[in-house]
Amino acid sequence: MNINFCLIKKRVMTASPCHHAILKSLPMGVLGLALLTSCADWNDHYDADTSLLSSQHATLWDNIQSNAELSQFASLLKKVGYDEILNTTQTYTVWAPKNGSFDFDVINALSNSRLQKEFVENHIARSNFPVSGSVNQRVYTLNEKHMNFTGAGQYAIQNVGVAQSNLASSNGVIHVIDGKIPFMANIYEALTPNDYPLDSISEFFHSYDVKKLNERKSVQGPTVNGEITYLDSVFDEHNDLFTRYFAYINREDSNYTMLVPTNEAWQKAREAISPYFNYVHSFEFMENTSTGTDQKKITVNIRNLDYLRDSVINQMLMNDLFYNNNLYDNRKLNALQTGQQLNVDSLYSTTLTKIYSEDARRLFENARRVEMSNGAIWVTDSLRMRPWTTWNPEIIVEAEHVNTLSSTAFVAENGPERVNVVSGTQNPEVRGHVSNNSFIELTPISQSTNPRVVFYLPEVRSTTYSIYVVVVPANIVSSTREAKPYQFNATLGCADASGKNQDKENKWLVESSFISDPTRVDTIYLGDFTFPVAYAGTGDYYPYLRINSSVANKERDLFDRTLRIDCVILRPKELDNYLKEHPDYKYDVRL
Repeated sequence: MNINFCLIKKRVMTASPCHHAILKSLPMGVLGLALLTSCADWNDHYDADTSLLSSQHATLWDNIQSNAELSQFASLLKKVGYDEILNTTQTYTVWAPKNGSFDFDVINALSNSRLQKEFVENHIARSNFPVSGSVNQRVYTLNEKHMNFTGAGQYAIQNVGVAQSNLASSNGVIHVIDGKIPFMANIYEALTPNDYPLDSISEFFHSYDVKKLNERKSVQGPTVNGEITYLDSVFDEHNDLFTRYFAYINREDSNYTMLVPTNEAWQKAREAISPYFNYVHSFEFMENTSTGTDQKKITVNIRNLDYLRDSVINQMLMNDLFYNNNLYDNRKLNALQTGQQLNVDSLYSTTLTKIYSEDARRLFENARRVEMSNGAIWVTDSLRMRPWTTWNPEIIVEAEHVNTLSSTAFVAENGPERVNVVSGTQNPEVRGHVSNNSFIELTPISQSTNPRVVFYLPEVRSTTYSIYVVVVPANIVSSTREAKPYQFNATLGCADASGKNQDKENKWLVESSFISDPTRVDTIYLGDFTFPVAYAGTGDYYPYLRINSSVANKERDLFDRTLRIDCVILRPKELDNYLKEHPDYKYDVRL
């Protein structure tokens, strides 16, 4: 059996501004490089006002290049191809900054892609926006930013004053302004090394970028040789990581907080995570047989092991960096400023990790808040996440849900039976709580046999776990039933460092056999075990824990041969130690 596990890194495709020439529709693999992009069609948001348009006027480009006060702006437009765009029949409004009202040398030194996105398209909107009287409009510029265009006699856009308004052209209107409109990046746009040392996260995140033709917004031209052509091609930016982390940080109408690690923080986090994901090229897996009477050994091969490991580490690093500011106590992130202490009950990341107050406060220590158009980023030199809240969580295997192996030679023919403990029905004489309000009952097929059950353990990392099994007494729902203790032993099966499956029967156990307390839902510590090989990320291949009732015939009056098991807990050793030192500590449990 082979595994070809990889997070496919998409090639970044770029596009330049759209010419008015007819462009053929090309396959998507070529489209992002060959077609030229225009701005998104925002006609869905407002109606065009064509009252100032006249064929007697020159085009927007004609009027801009002939205006001596706008020569600097004109040179920047031409540099990224907007001389051609503003010379077409498409209708636009341009807010043109006067010479000397902005730092031309700084803007001119930007790369063409940044110049286009952050400056040129920040000053142009699709459709026509003349002004008169009182104005209070929400404008969407070509880079899809929301701008406030306001005033009554004296006008301003984003608080930048209009020096001269309503310069009519055949394809739109020009407003001359006293300065450039500030560009406010969204979180997705901020993931660049332009302002902070963010090369590592930028390279990883943007390696998944693609541009997809939006046929609905694009303007179709004639069909040529059976192929659709486009007069105006509109592309949408897409990145698979938006969906993977449920964080649409490219959307202007969203509100997120993102922890953004610098290169230093990225490297430190990778070094911390790496030991938990030690893989081998092949390992043995004990597969359940169709009859359930035994386990069959198969060999699992991993292709491109280094890529698997690198991808899993990156995914774990990124998993809890995103927070929706509109949900739960996350709303308090809207007001949190650099240097302030966060006071919340808990935060929920977009992947639904619940991070309680103590750990939530740590996330923002010594980090710097930077405002974005759709929330804020917090640039940090250290991701202050505890391993068990992110890349090495506690694993709870609910007995009633897990894929179990039960030998029919030792249990009733109907196998493990699920028993529910509905709220209010638990015997008040029994201490403790049954997780998920249910457990499994394993009844011997005869009075002289002992049941056994095998639990698969999902998402195990190559680390040390403290292993517990939780058992339920017979009188959990009925005070009339006699509750005797259970006596059982345990065996752990997993791959060793060479990938060979080993049954670890006694070496890791704190006792050779275990006896439960029948007065309570009993959490029994089995021992600590270090898994040499990671299973998380390899697919449905798991190590296993076998629980055997071990009651001799002469002990039947002392012990209950029937096993009632609530769950199995694999608790990371560092968390187990921390809980012993901090018994009131609260944390989230995740698979």
